Amino acid sequence: MIEEAASIPAGSAVSCEICIVGAGPAGITLALELAKTGGNIVLLEAGGLKNSGKSMELYRGELADPARHLPLDSDRYRQLGGTSALWGGRCIPFSAIDFETRDYVPHSGWPLSKEELDPYYRKAHTYCECGDYLYHTDDAMPEDPAEMIPGFKGHAVTSNTIERWSPPTHFGKTYKKALQDAPNIRVLMHAVCLSIDVSGDGTEVSSLSVGRFGRESFTIKPEVTVLCGGGLEVTRLLLASNKVHKTGLGNHSDWLGRGYMCHISGSIARVRFADNVVPIYGYELDREGIYCRRRLCISEQAQREQKLLNAYLLLDRPLLSDPEHGSGLFSLAFIAKKILQHDQTRAPFKGKYALYWRHIINILKGSPEVLSVLPRWCRNRFIQGRRIPSLLQRSKNNEYHLYYHTEQIPDRDSRITLSDKVDIFGVPRLFVDYRIAEKDVESICLTHRLIDTELRDSGCGKLVYDSDNPAEAIRDHQAMLGHHIGTTRMAARDSDGVVDENCQVHGIPNLFVASSSIFPTSGQANPTLTIVALTIRLAAHIKGTSP
Repeated sequence: MIEEAASIPAGSAVSCEICIVGAGPAGITLALELAKTGGNIVLLEAGGLKNSGKSMELYRGELADPARHLPLDSDRYRQLGGTSALWGGRCIPFSAIDFETRDYVPHSGWPLSKEELDPYYRKAHTYCECGDYLYHTDDAMPEDPAEMIPGFKGHAVTSNTIERWSPPTHFGKTYKKALQDAPNIRVLMHAVCLSIDVSGDGTEVSSLSVGRFGRESFTIKPEVTVLCGGGLEVTRLLLASNKVHKTGLGNHSDWLGRGYMCHISGSIARVRFADNVVPIYGYELDREGIYCRRRLCISEQAQREQKLLNAYLLLDRPLLSDPEHGSGLFSLAFIAKKILQHDQTRAPFKGKYALYWRHIINILKGSPEVLSVLPRWCRNRFIQGRRIPSLLQRSKNNEYHLYYHTEQIPDRDSRITLSDKVDIFGVPRLFVDYRIAEKDVESICLTHRLIDTELRDSGCGKLVYDSDNPAEAIRDHQAMLGHHIGTTRMAARDSDGVVDENCQVHGIPNLFVASSSIFPTSGQANPTLTIVALTIRLAAHIKGTSP
């Protein structure tokens, strides 16, 4: 059942076995998994069926360095389905090494292994609609060449793994009917969890205070509470629930809000392939019709030997905004994107007229290409149920931008705290001090040097850097959109983190977290698939079953 929180009488109390805070991918997955137990479940969603301004305003916060991090209300959605409404659909599991303790990565190591999570990854594929749990080309696409680059003989660098793409799954739309039809799930929309109240000794959640827009609050009295409100909001709620635990729930180790990571991504170089080398580029379909894309990675052995952070790299297009690419298709995509952004935000259409004129010239010159390619691409992007993820065109000069996506070192000084400003419900807003460490930058530079060396040694090509100071370009990059990691980190001991290996907040047996905030390290992969896998594992723990 899905209903508005306004239907709950002000000042009343709603009892349930399990209360889930947040109806994004984690919250919806958890509700559907636990619904099979027959228990009474309440799922709170602060937004509505669609994204709305009054809910989004609650996301606003402060940034120590606005050049380093996007505004807090620009890369998240409050609505049924959460930020999956913005999700591009990239699905990649963490590597085995991402879970390991590495002596060159401070505070690394998960209290569980990749092998333990594999069964839940497989089940997460069903929720994310991304096909078989296969990520090596030999397994996923056995009829095609294994290597991305013909003739490439890498030792440190591998080119035989892929990323998979969800349709993308909008969890709110895809699973709305299942939520509506489940007799034991009650979804309350526009229900804003304001605080978590605990017993006098601080060892048990007793109730949740829930606010509504323009109305008085009510109370939820759950037996078990699971916070699924996203990497930033989960941390905010724990920090703000400080009546008994003065520094916030789960902050016995002083890790709550600390170790904030995202991913560092961007492009600092291009791959210039030899004339006789034609790489496999763009999106491919596996046997199930799932879009896949090949990646360059550094082997786990080489990472240990070179003390590198984990990363993946993709052959990519030039920036759409740079008219120097000379492509009519890319220029048309750039202008269309600008117009759509203007329509959504109602912000002024800003920019230099000379820049747009150069894009228009590209479109006019490239009109034959635009007319021949655009209809097919639009059909694959907008009409088919499973859309092609982005516009990629094979390079005419056999040169490709090299997009990198890398993990970060957990840094205790990169952190989230409460601001002295409050939202309309009186809950403190967030203050974000996001940092990039020099080790992060050095690792990206060394990763590129390894790729350049092995391309040259194989006679396949070389890297051409976009500037004389790649390290400075890396430092200028912003945090990766929507990847909020590490601020309620998982640790076996309560002195080392906020939650244990079963996602339970240390010292509070009936309080759990399902979010990327529990990741001790950010790994090389986008977080959504791992969030869903960990949520399914948590559901099995609560139910006391195996996957």
